[in-house]
Amino acid sequence: MKWLAGIVVVLAALGAFFWWAALDAAAPAEANGVIDIAAYRELVANDAPETLPTAVNVEFVGESKAPSFAVESGAFDGQRTLSYNSFQIVAPSGDTIIDGAVDRETLDQMSQGKGSFSEQTYDGVLAAMTRAQRVMITHEHLDHVMAIARHPEPAAIAPHLNLTPEQLQGLPQHAPNGQLAAEIAGITTSDFVRPQHIAPGVVAVAMPGHSPGTILIYAKTTTREYLFIGDIAWVIGSVEHLRGRPRFITWLMPGVDPGRPNVLRQLRALHDVVAANPALVLLPAHDDAYLRNLVSSGILSEGFTEPAAAPAPTPE
Repeated sequence: MKWLAGIVVVLAALGAFFWWAALDAAAPAEANGVIDIAAYRELVANDAPETLPTAVNVEFVGESKAPSFAVESGAFDGQRTLSYNSFQIVAPSGDTIIDGAVDRETLDQMSQGKGSFSEQTYDGVLAAMTRAQRVMITHEHLDHVMAIARHPEPAAIAPHLNLTPEQLQGLPQHAPNGQLAAEIAGITTSDFVRPQHIAPGVVAVAMPGHSPGTILIYAKTTTREYLFIGDIAWVIGSVEHLRGRPRFITWLMPGVDPGRPNVLRQLRALHDVVAANPALVLLPAHDDAYLRNLVSSGILSEGFTEPAAAPAPTPE
């Protein structure tokens, strides 16, 4: 019977490994103080109503498929569509573009040629960055930065970039030939270790975990509050179910979740913040179905808008 005992031990070991690699991603029971929504609100409390952003728009640049269990630990419900997007906060004083999505080459590499990509939409994101008041990223991973790292007019967007040191440090590896344009490499970076008011109705705060340069961006518009969470959760289900990415993803995708305990605490904090503030709109970067539902419900609009033309001077 020793052979039977041996089989039992092996099966138990395999089961434990599977649990650890694929299922052990539960958020902790509490994460007090990780996300201080009251502090963000206080920073914009004195912004005049006429200066607040008026809308949040999204551009769906590309998409690919992934097994649900690879996107959210413990989810075994088929495939998920992951979209690669850029967002626009529309405001009277100028727009803020958040994230630069992927270019065609990057998406083809990531999806092994099985993804879909809109050249026209990507070109529109490139153009919007040259018009924006500021350009930001939620973090420095390749599927968020290509319209910056590979922008054809780096001198045109460099004055508008608002990046952290960690984000800027991560860009060269995604630039052509690993060489970031001098205009972008030389920008002055921002420190978001503490929440910072960066524009009327807009606050940014460092939230390292998924990457060293991950940040949250809070936006109060004339009608709603939004929280851009980047890749803290790839899909909203991770926040709702308090489950992060499976551990094996960090082996397949080096650089994802180097601060895994932080990410799990952030998921708990996001879950609790939404429970206490149900009108707050979370914007995970890649949840195609969820984001398109927000578009359908009018909470987001699809397609970037151009700034209104300045009024013509009055003849004397």
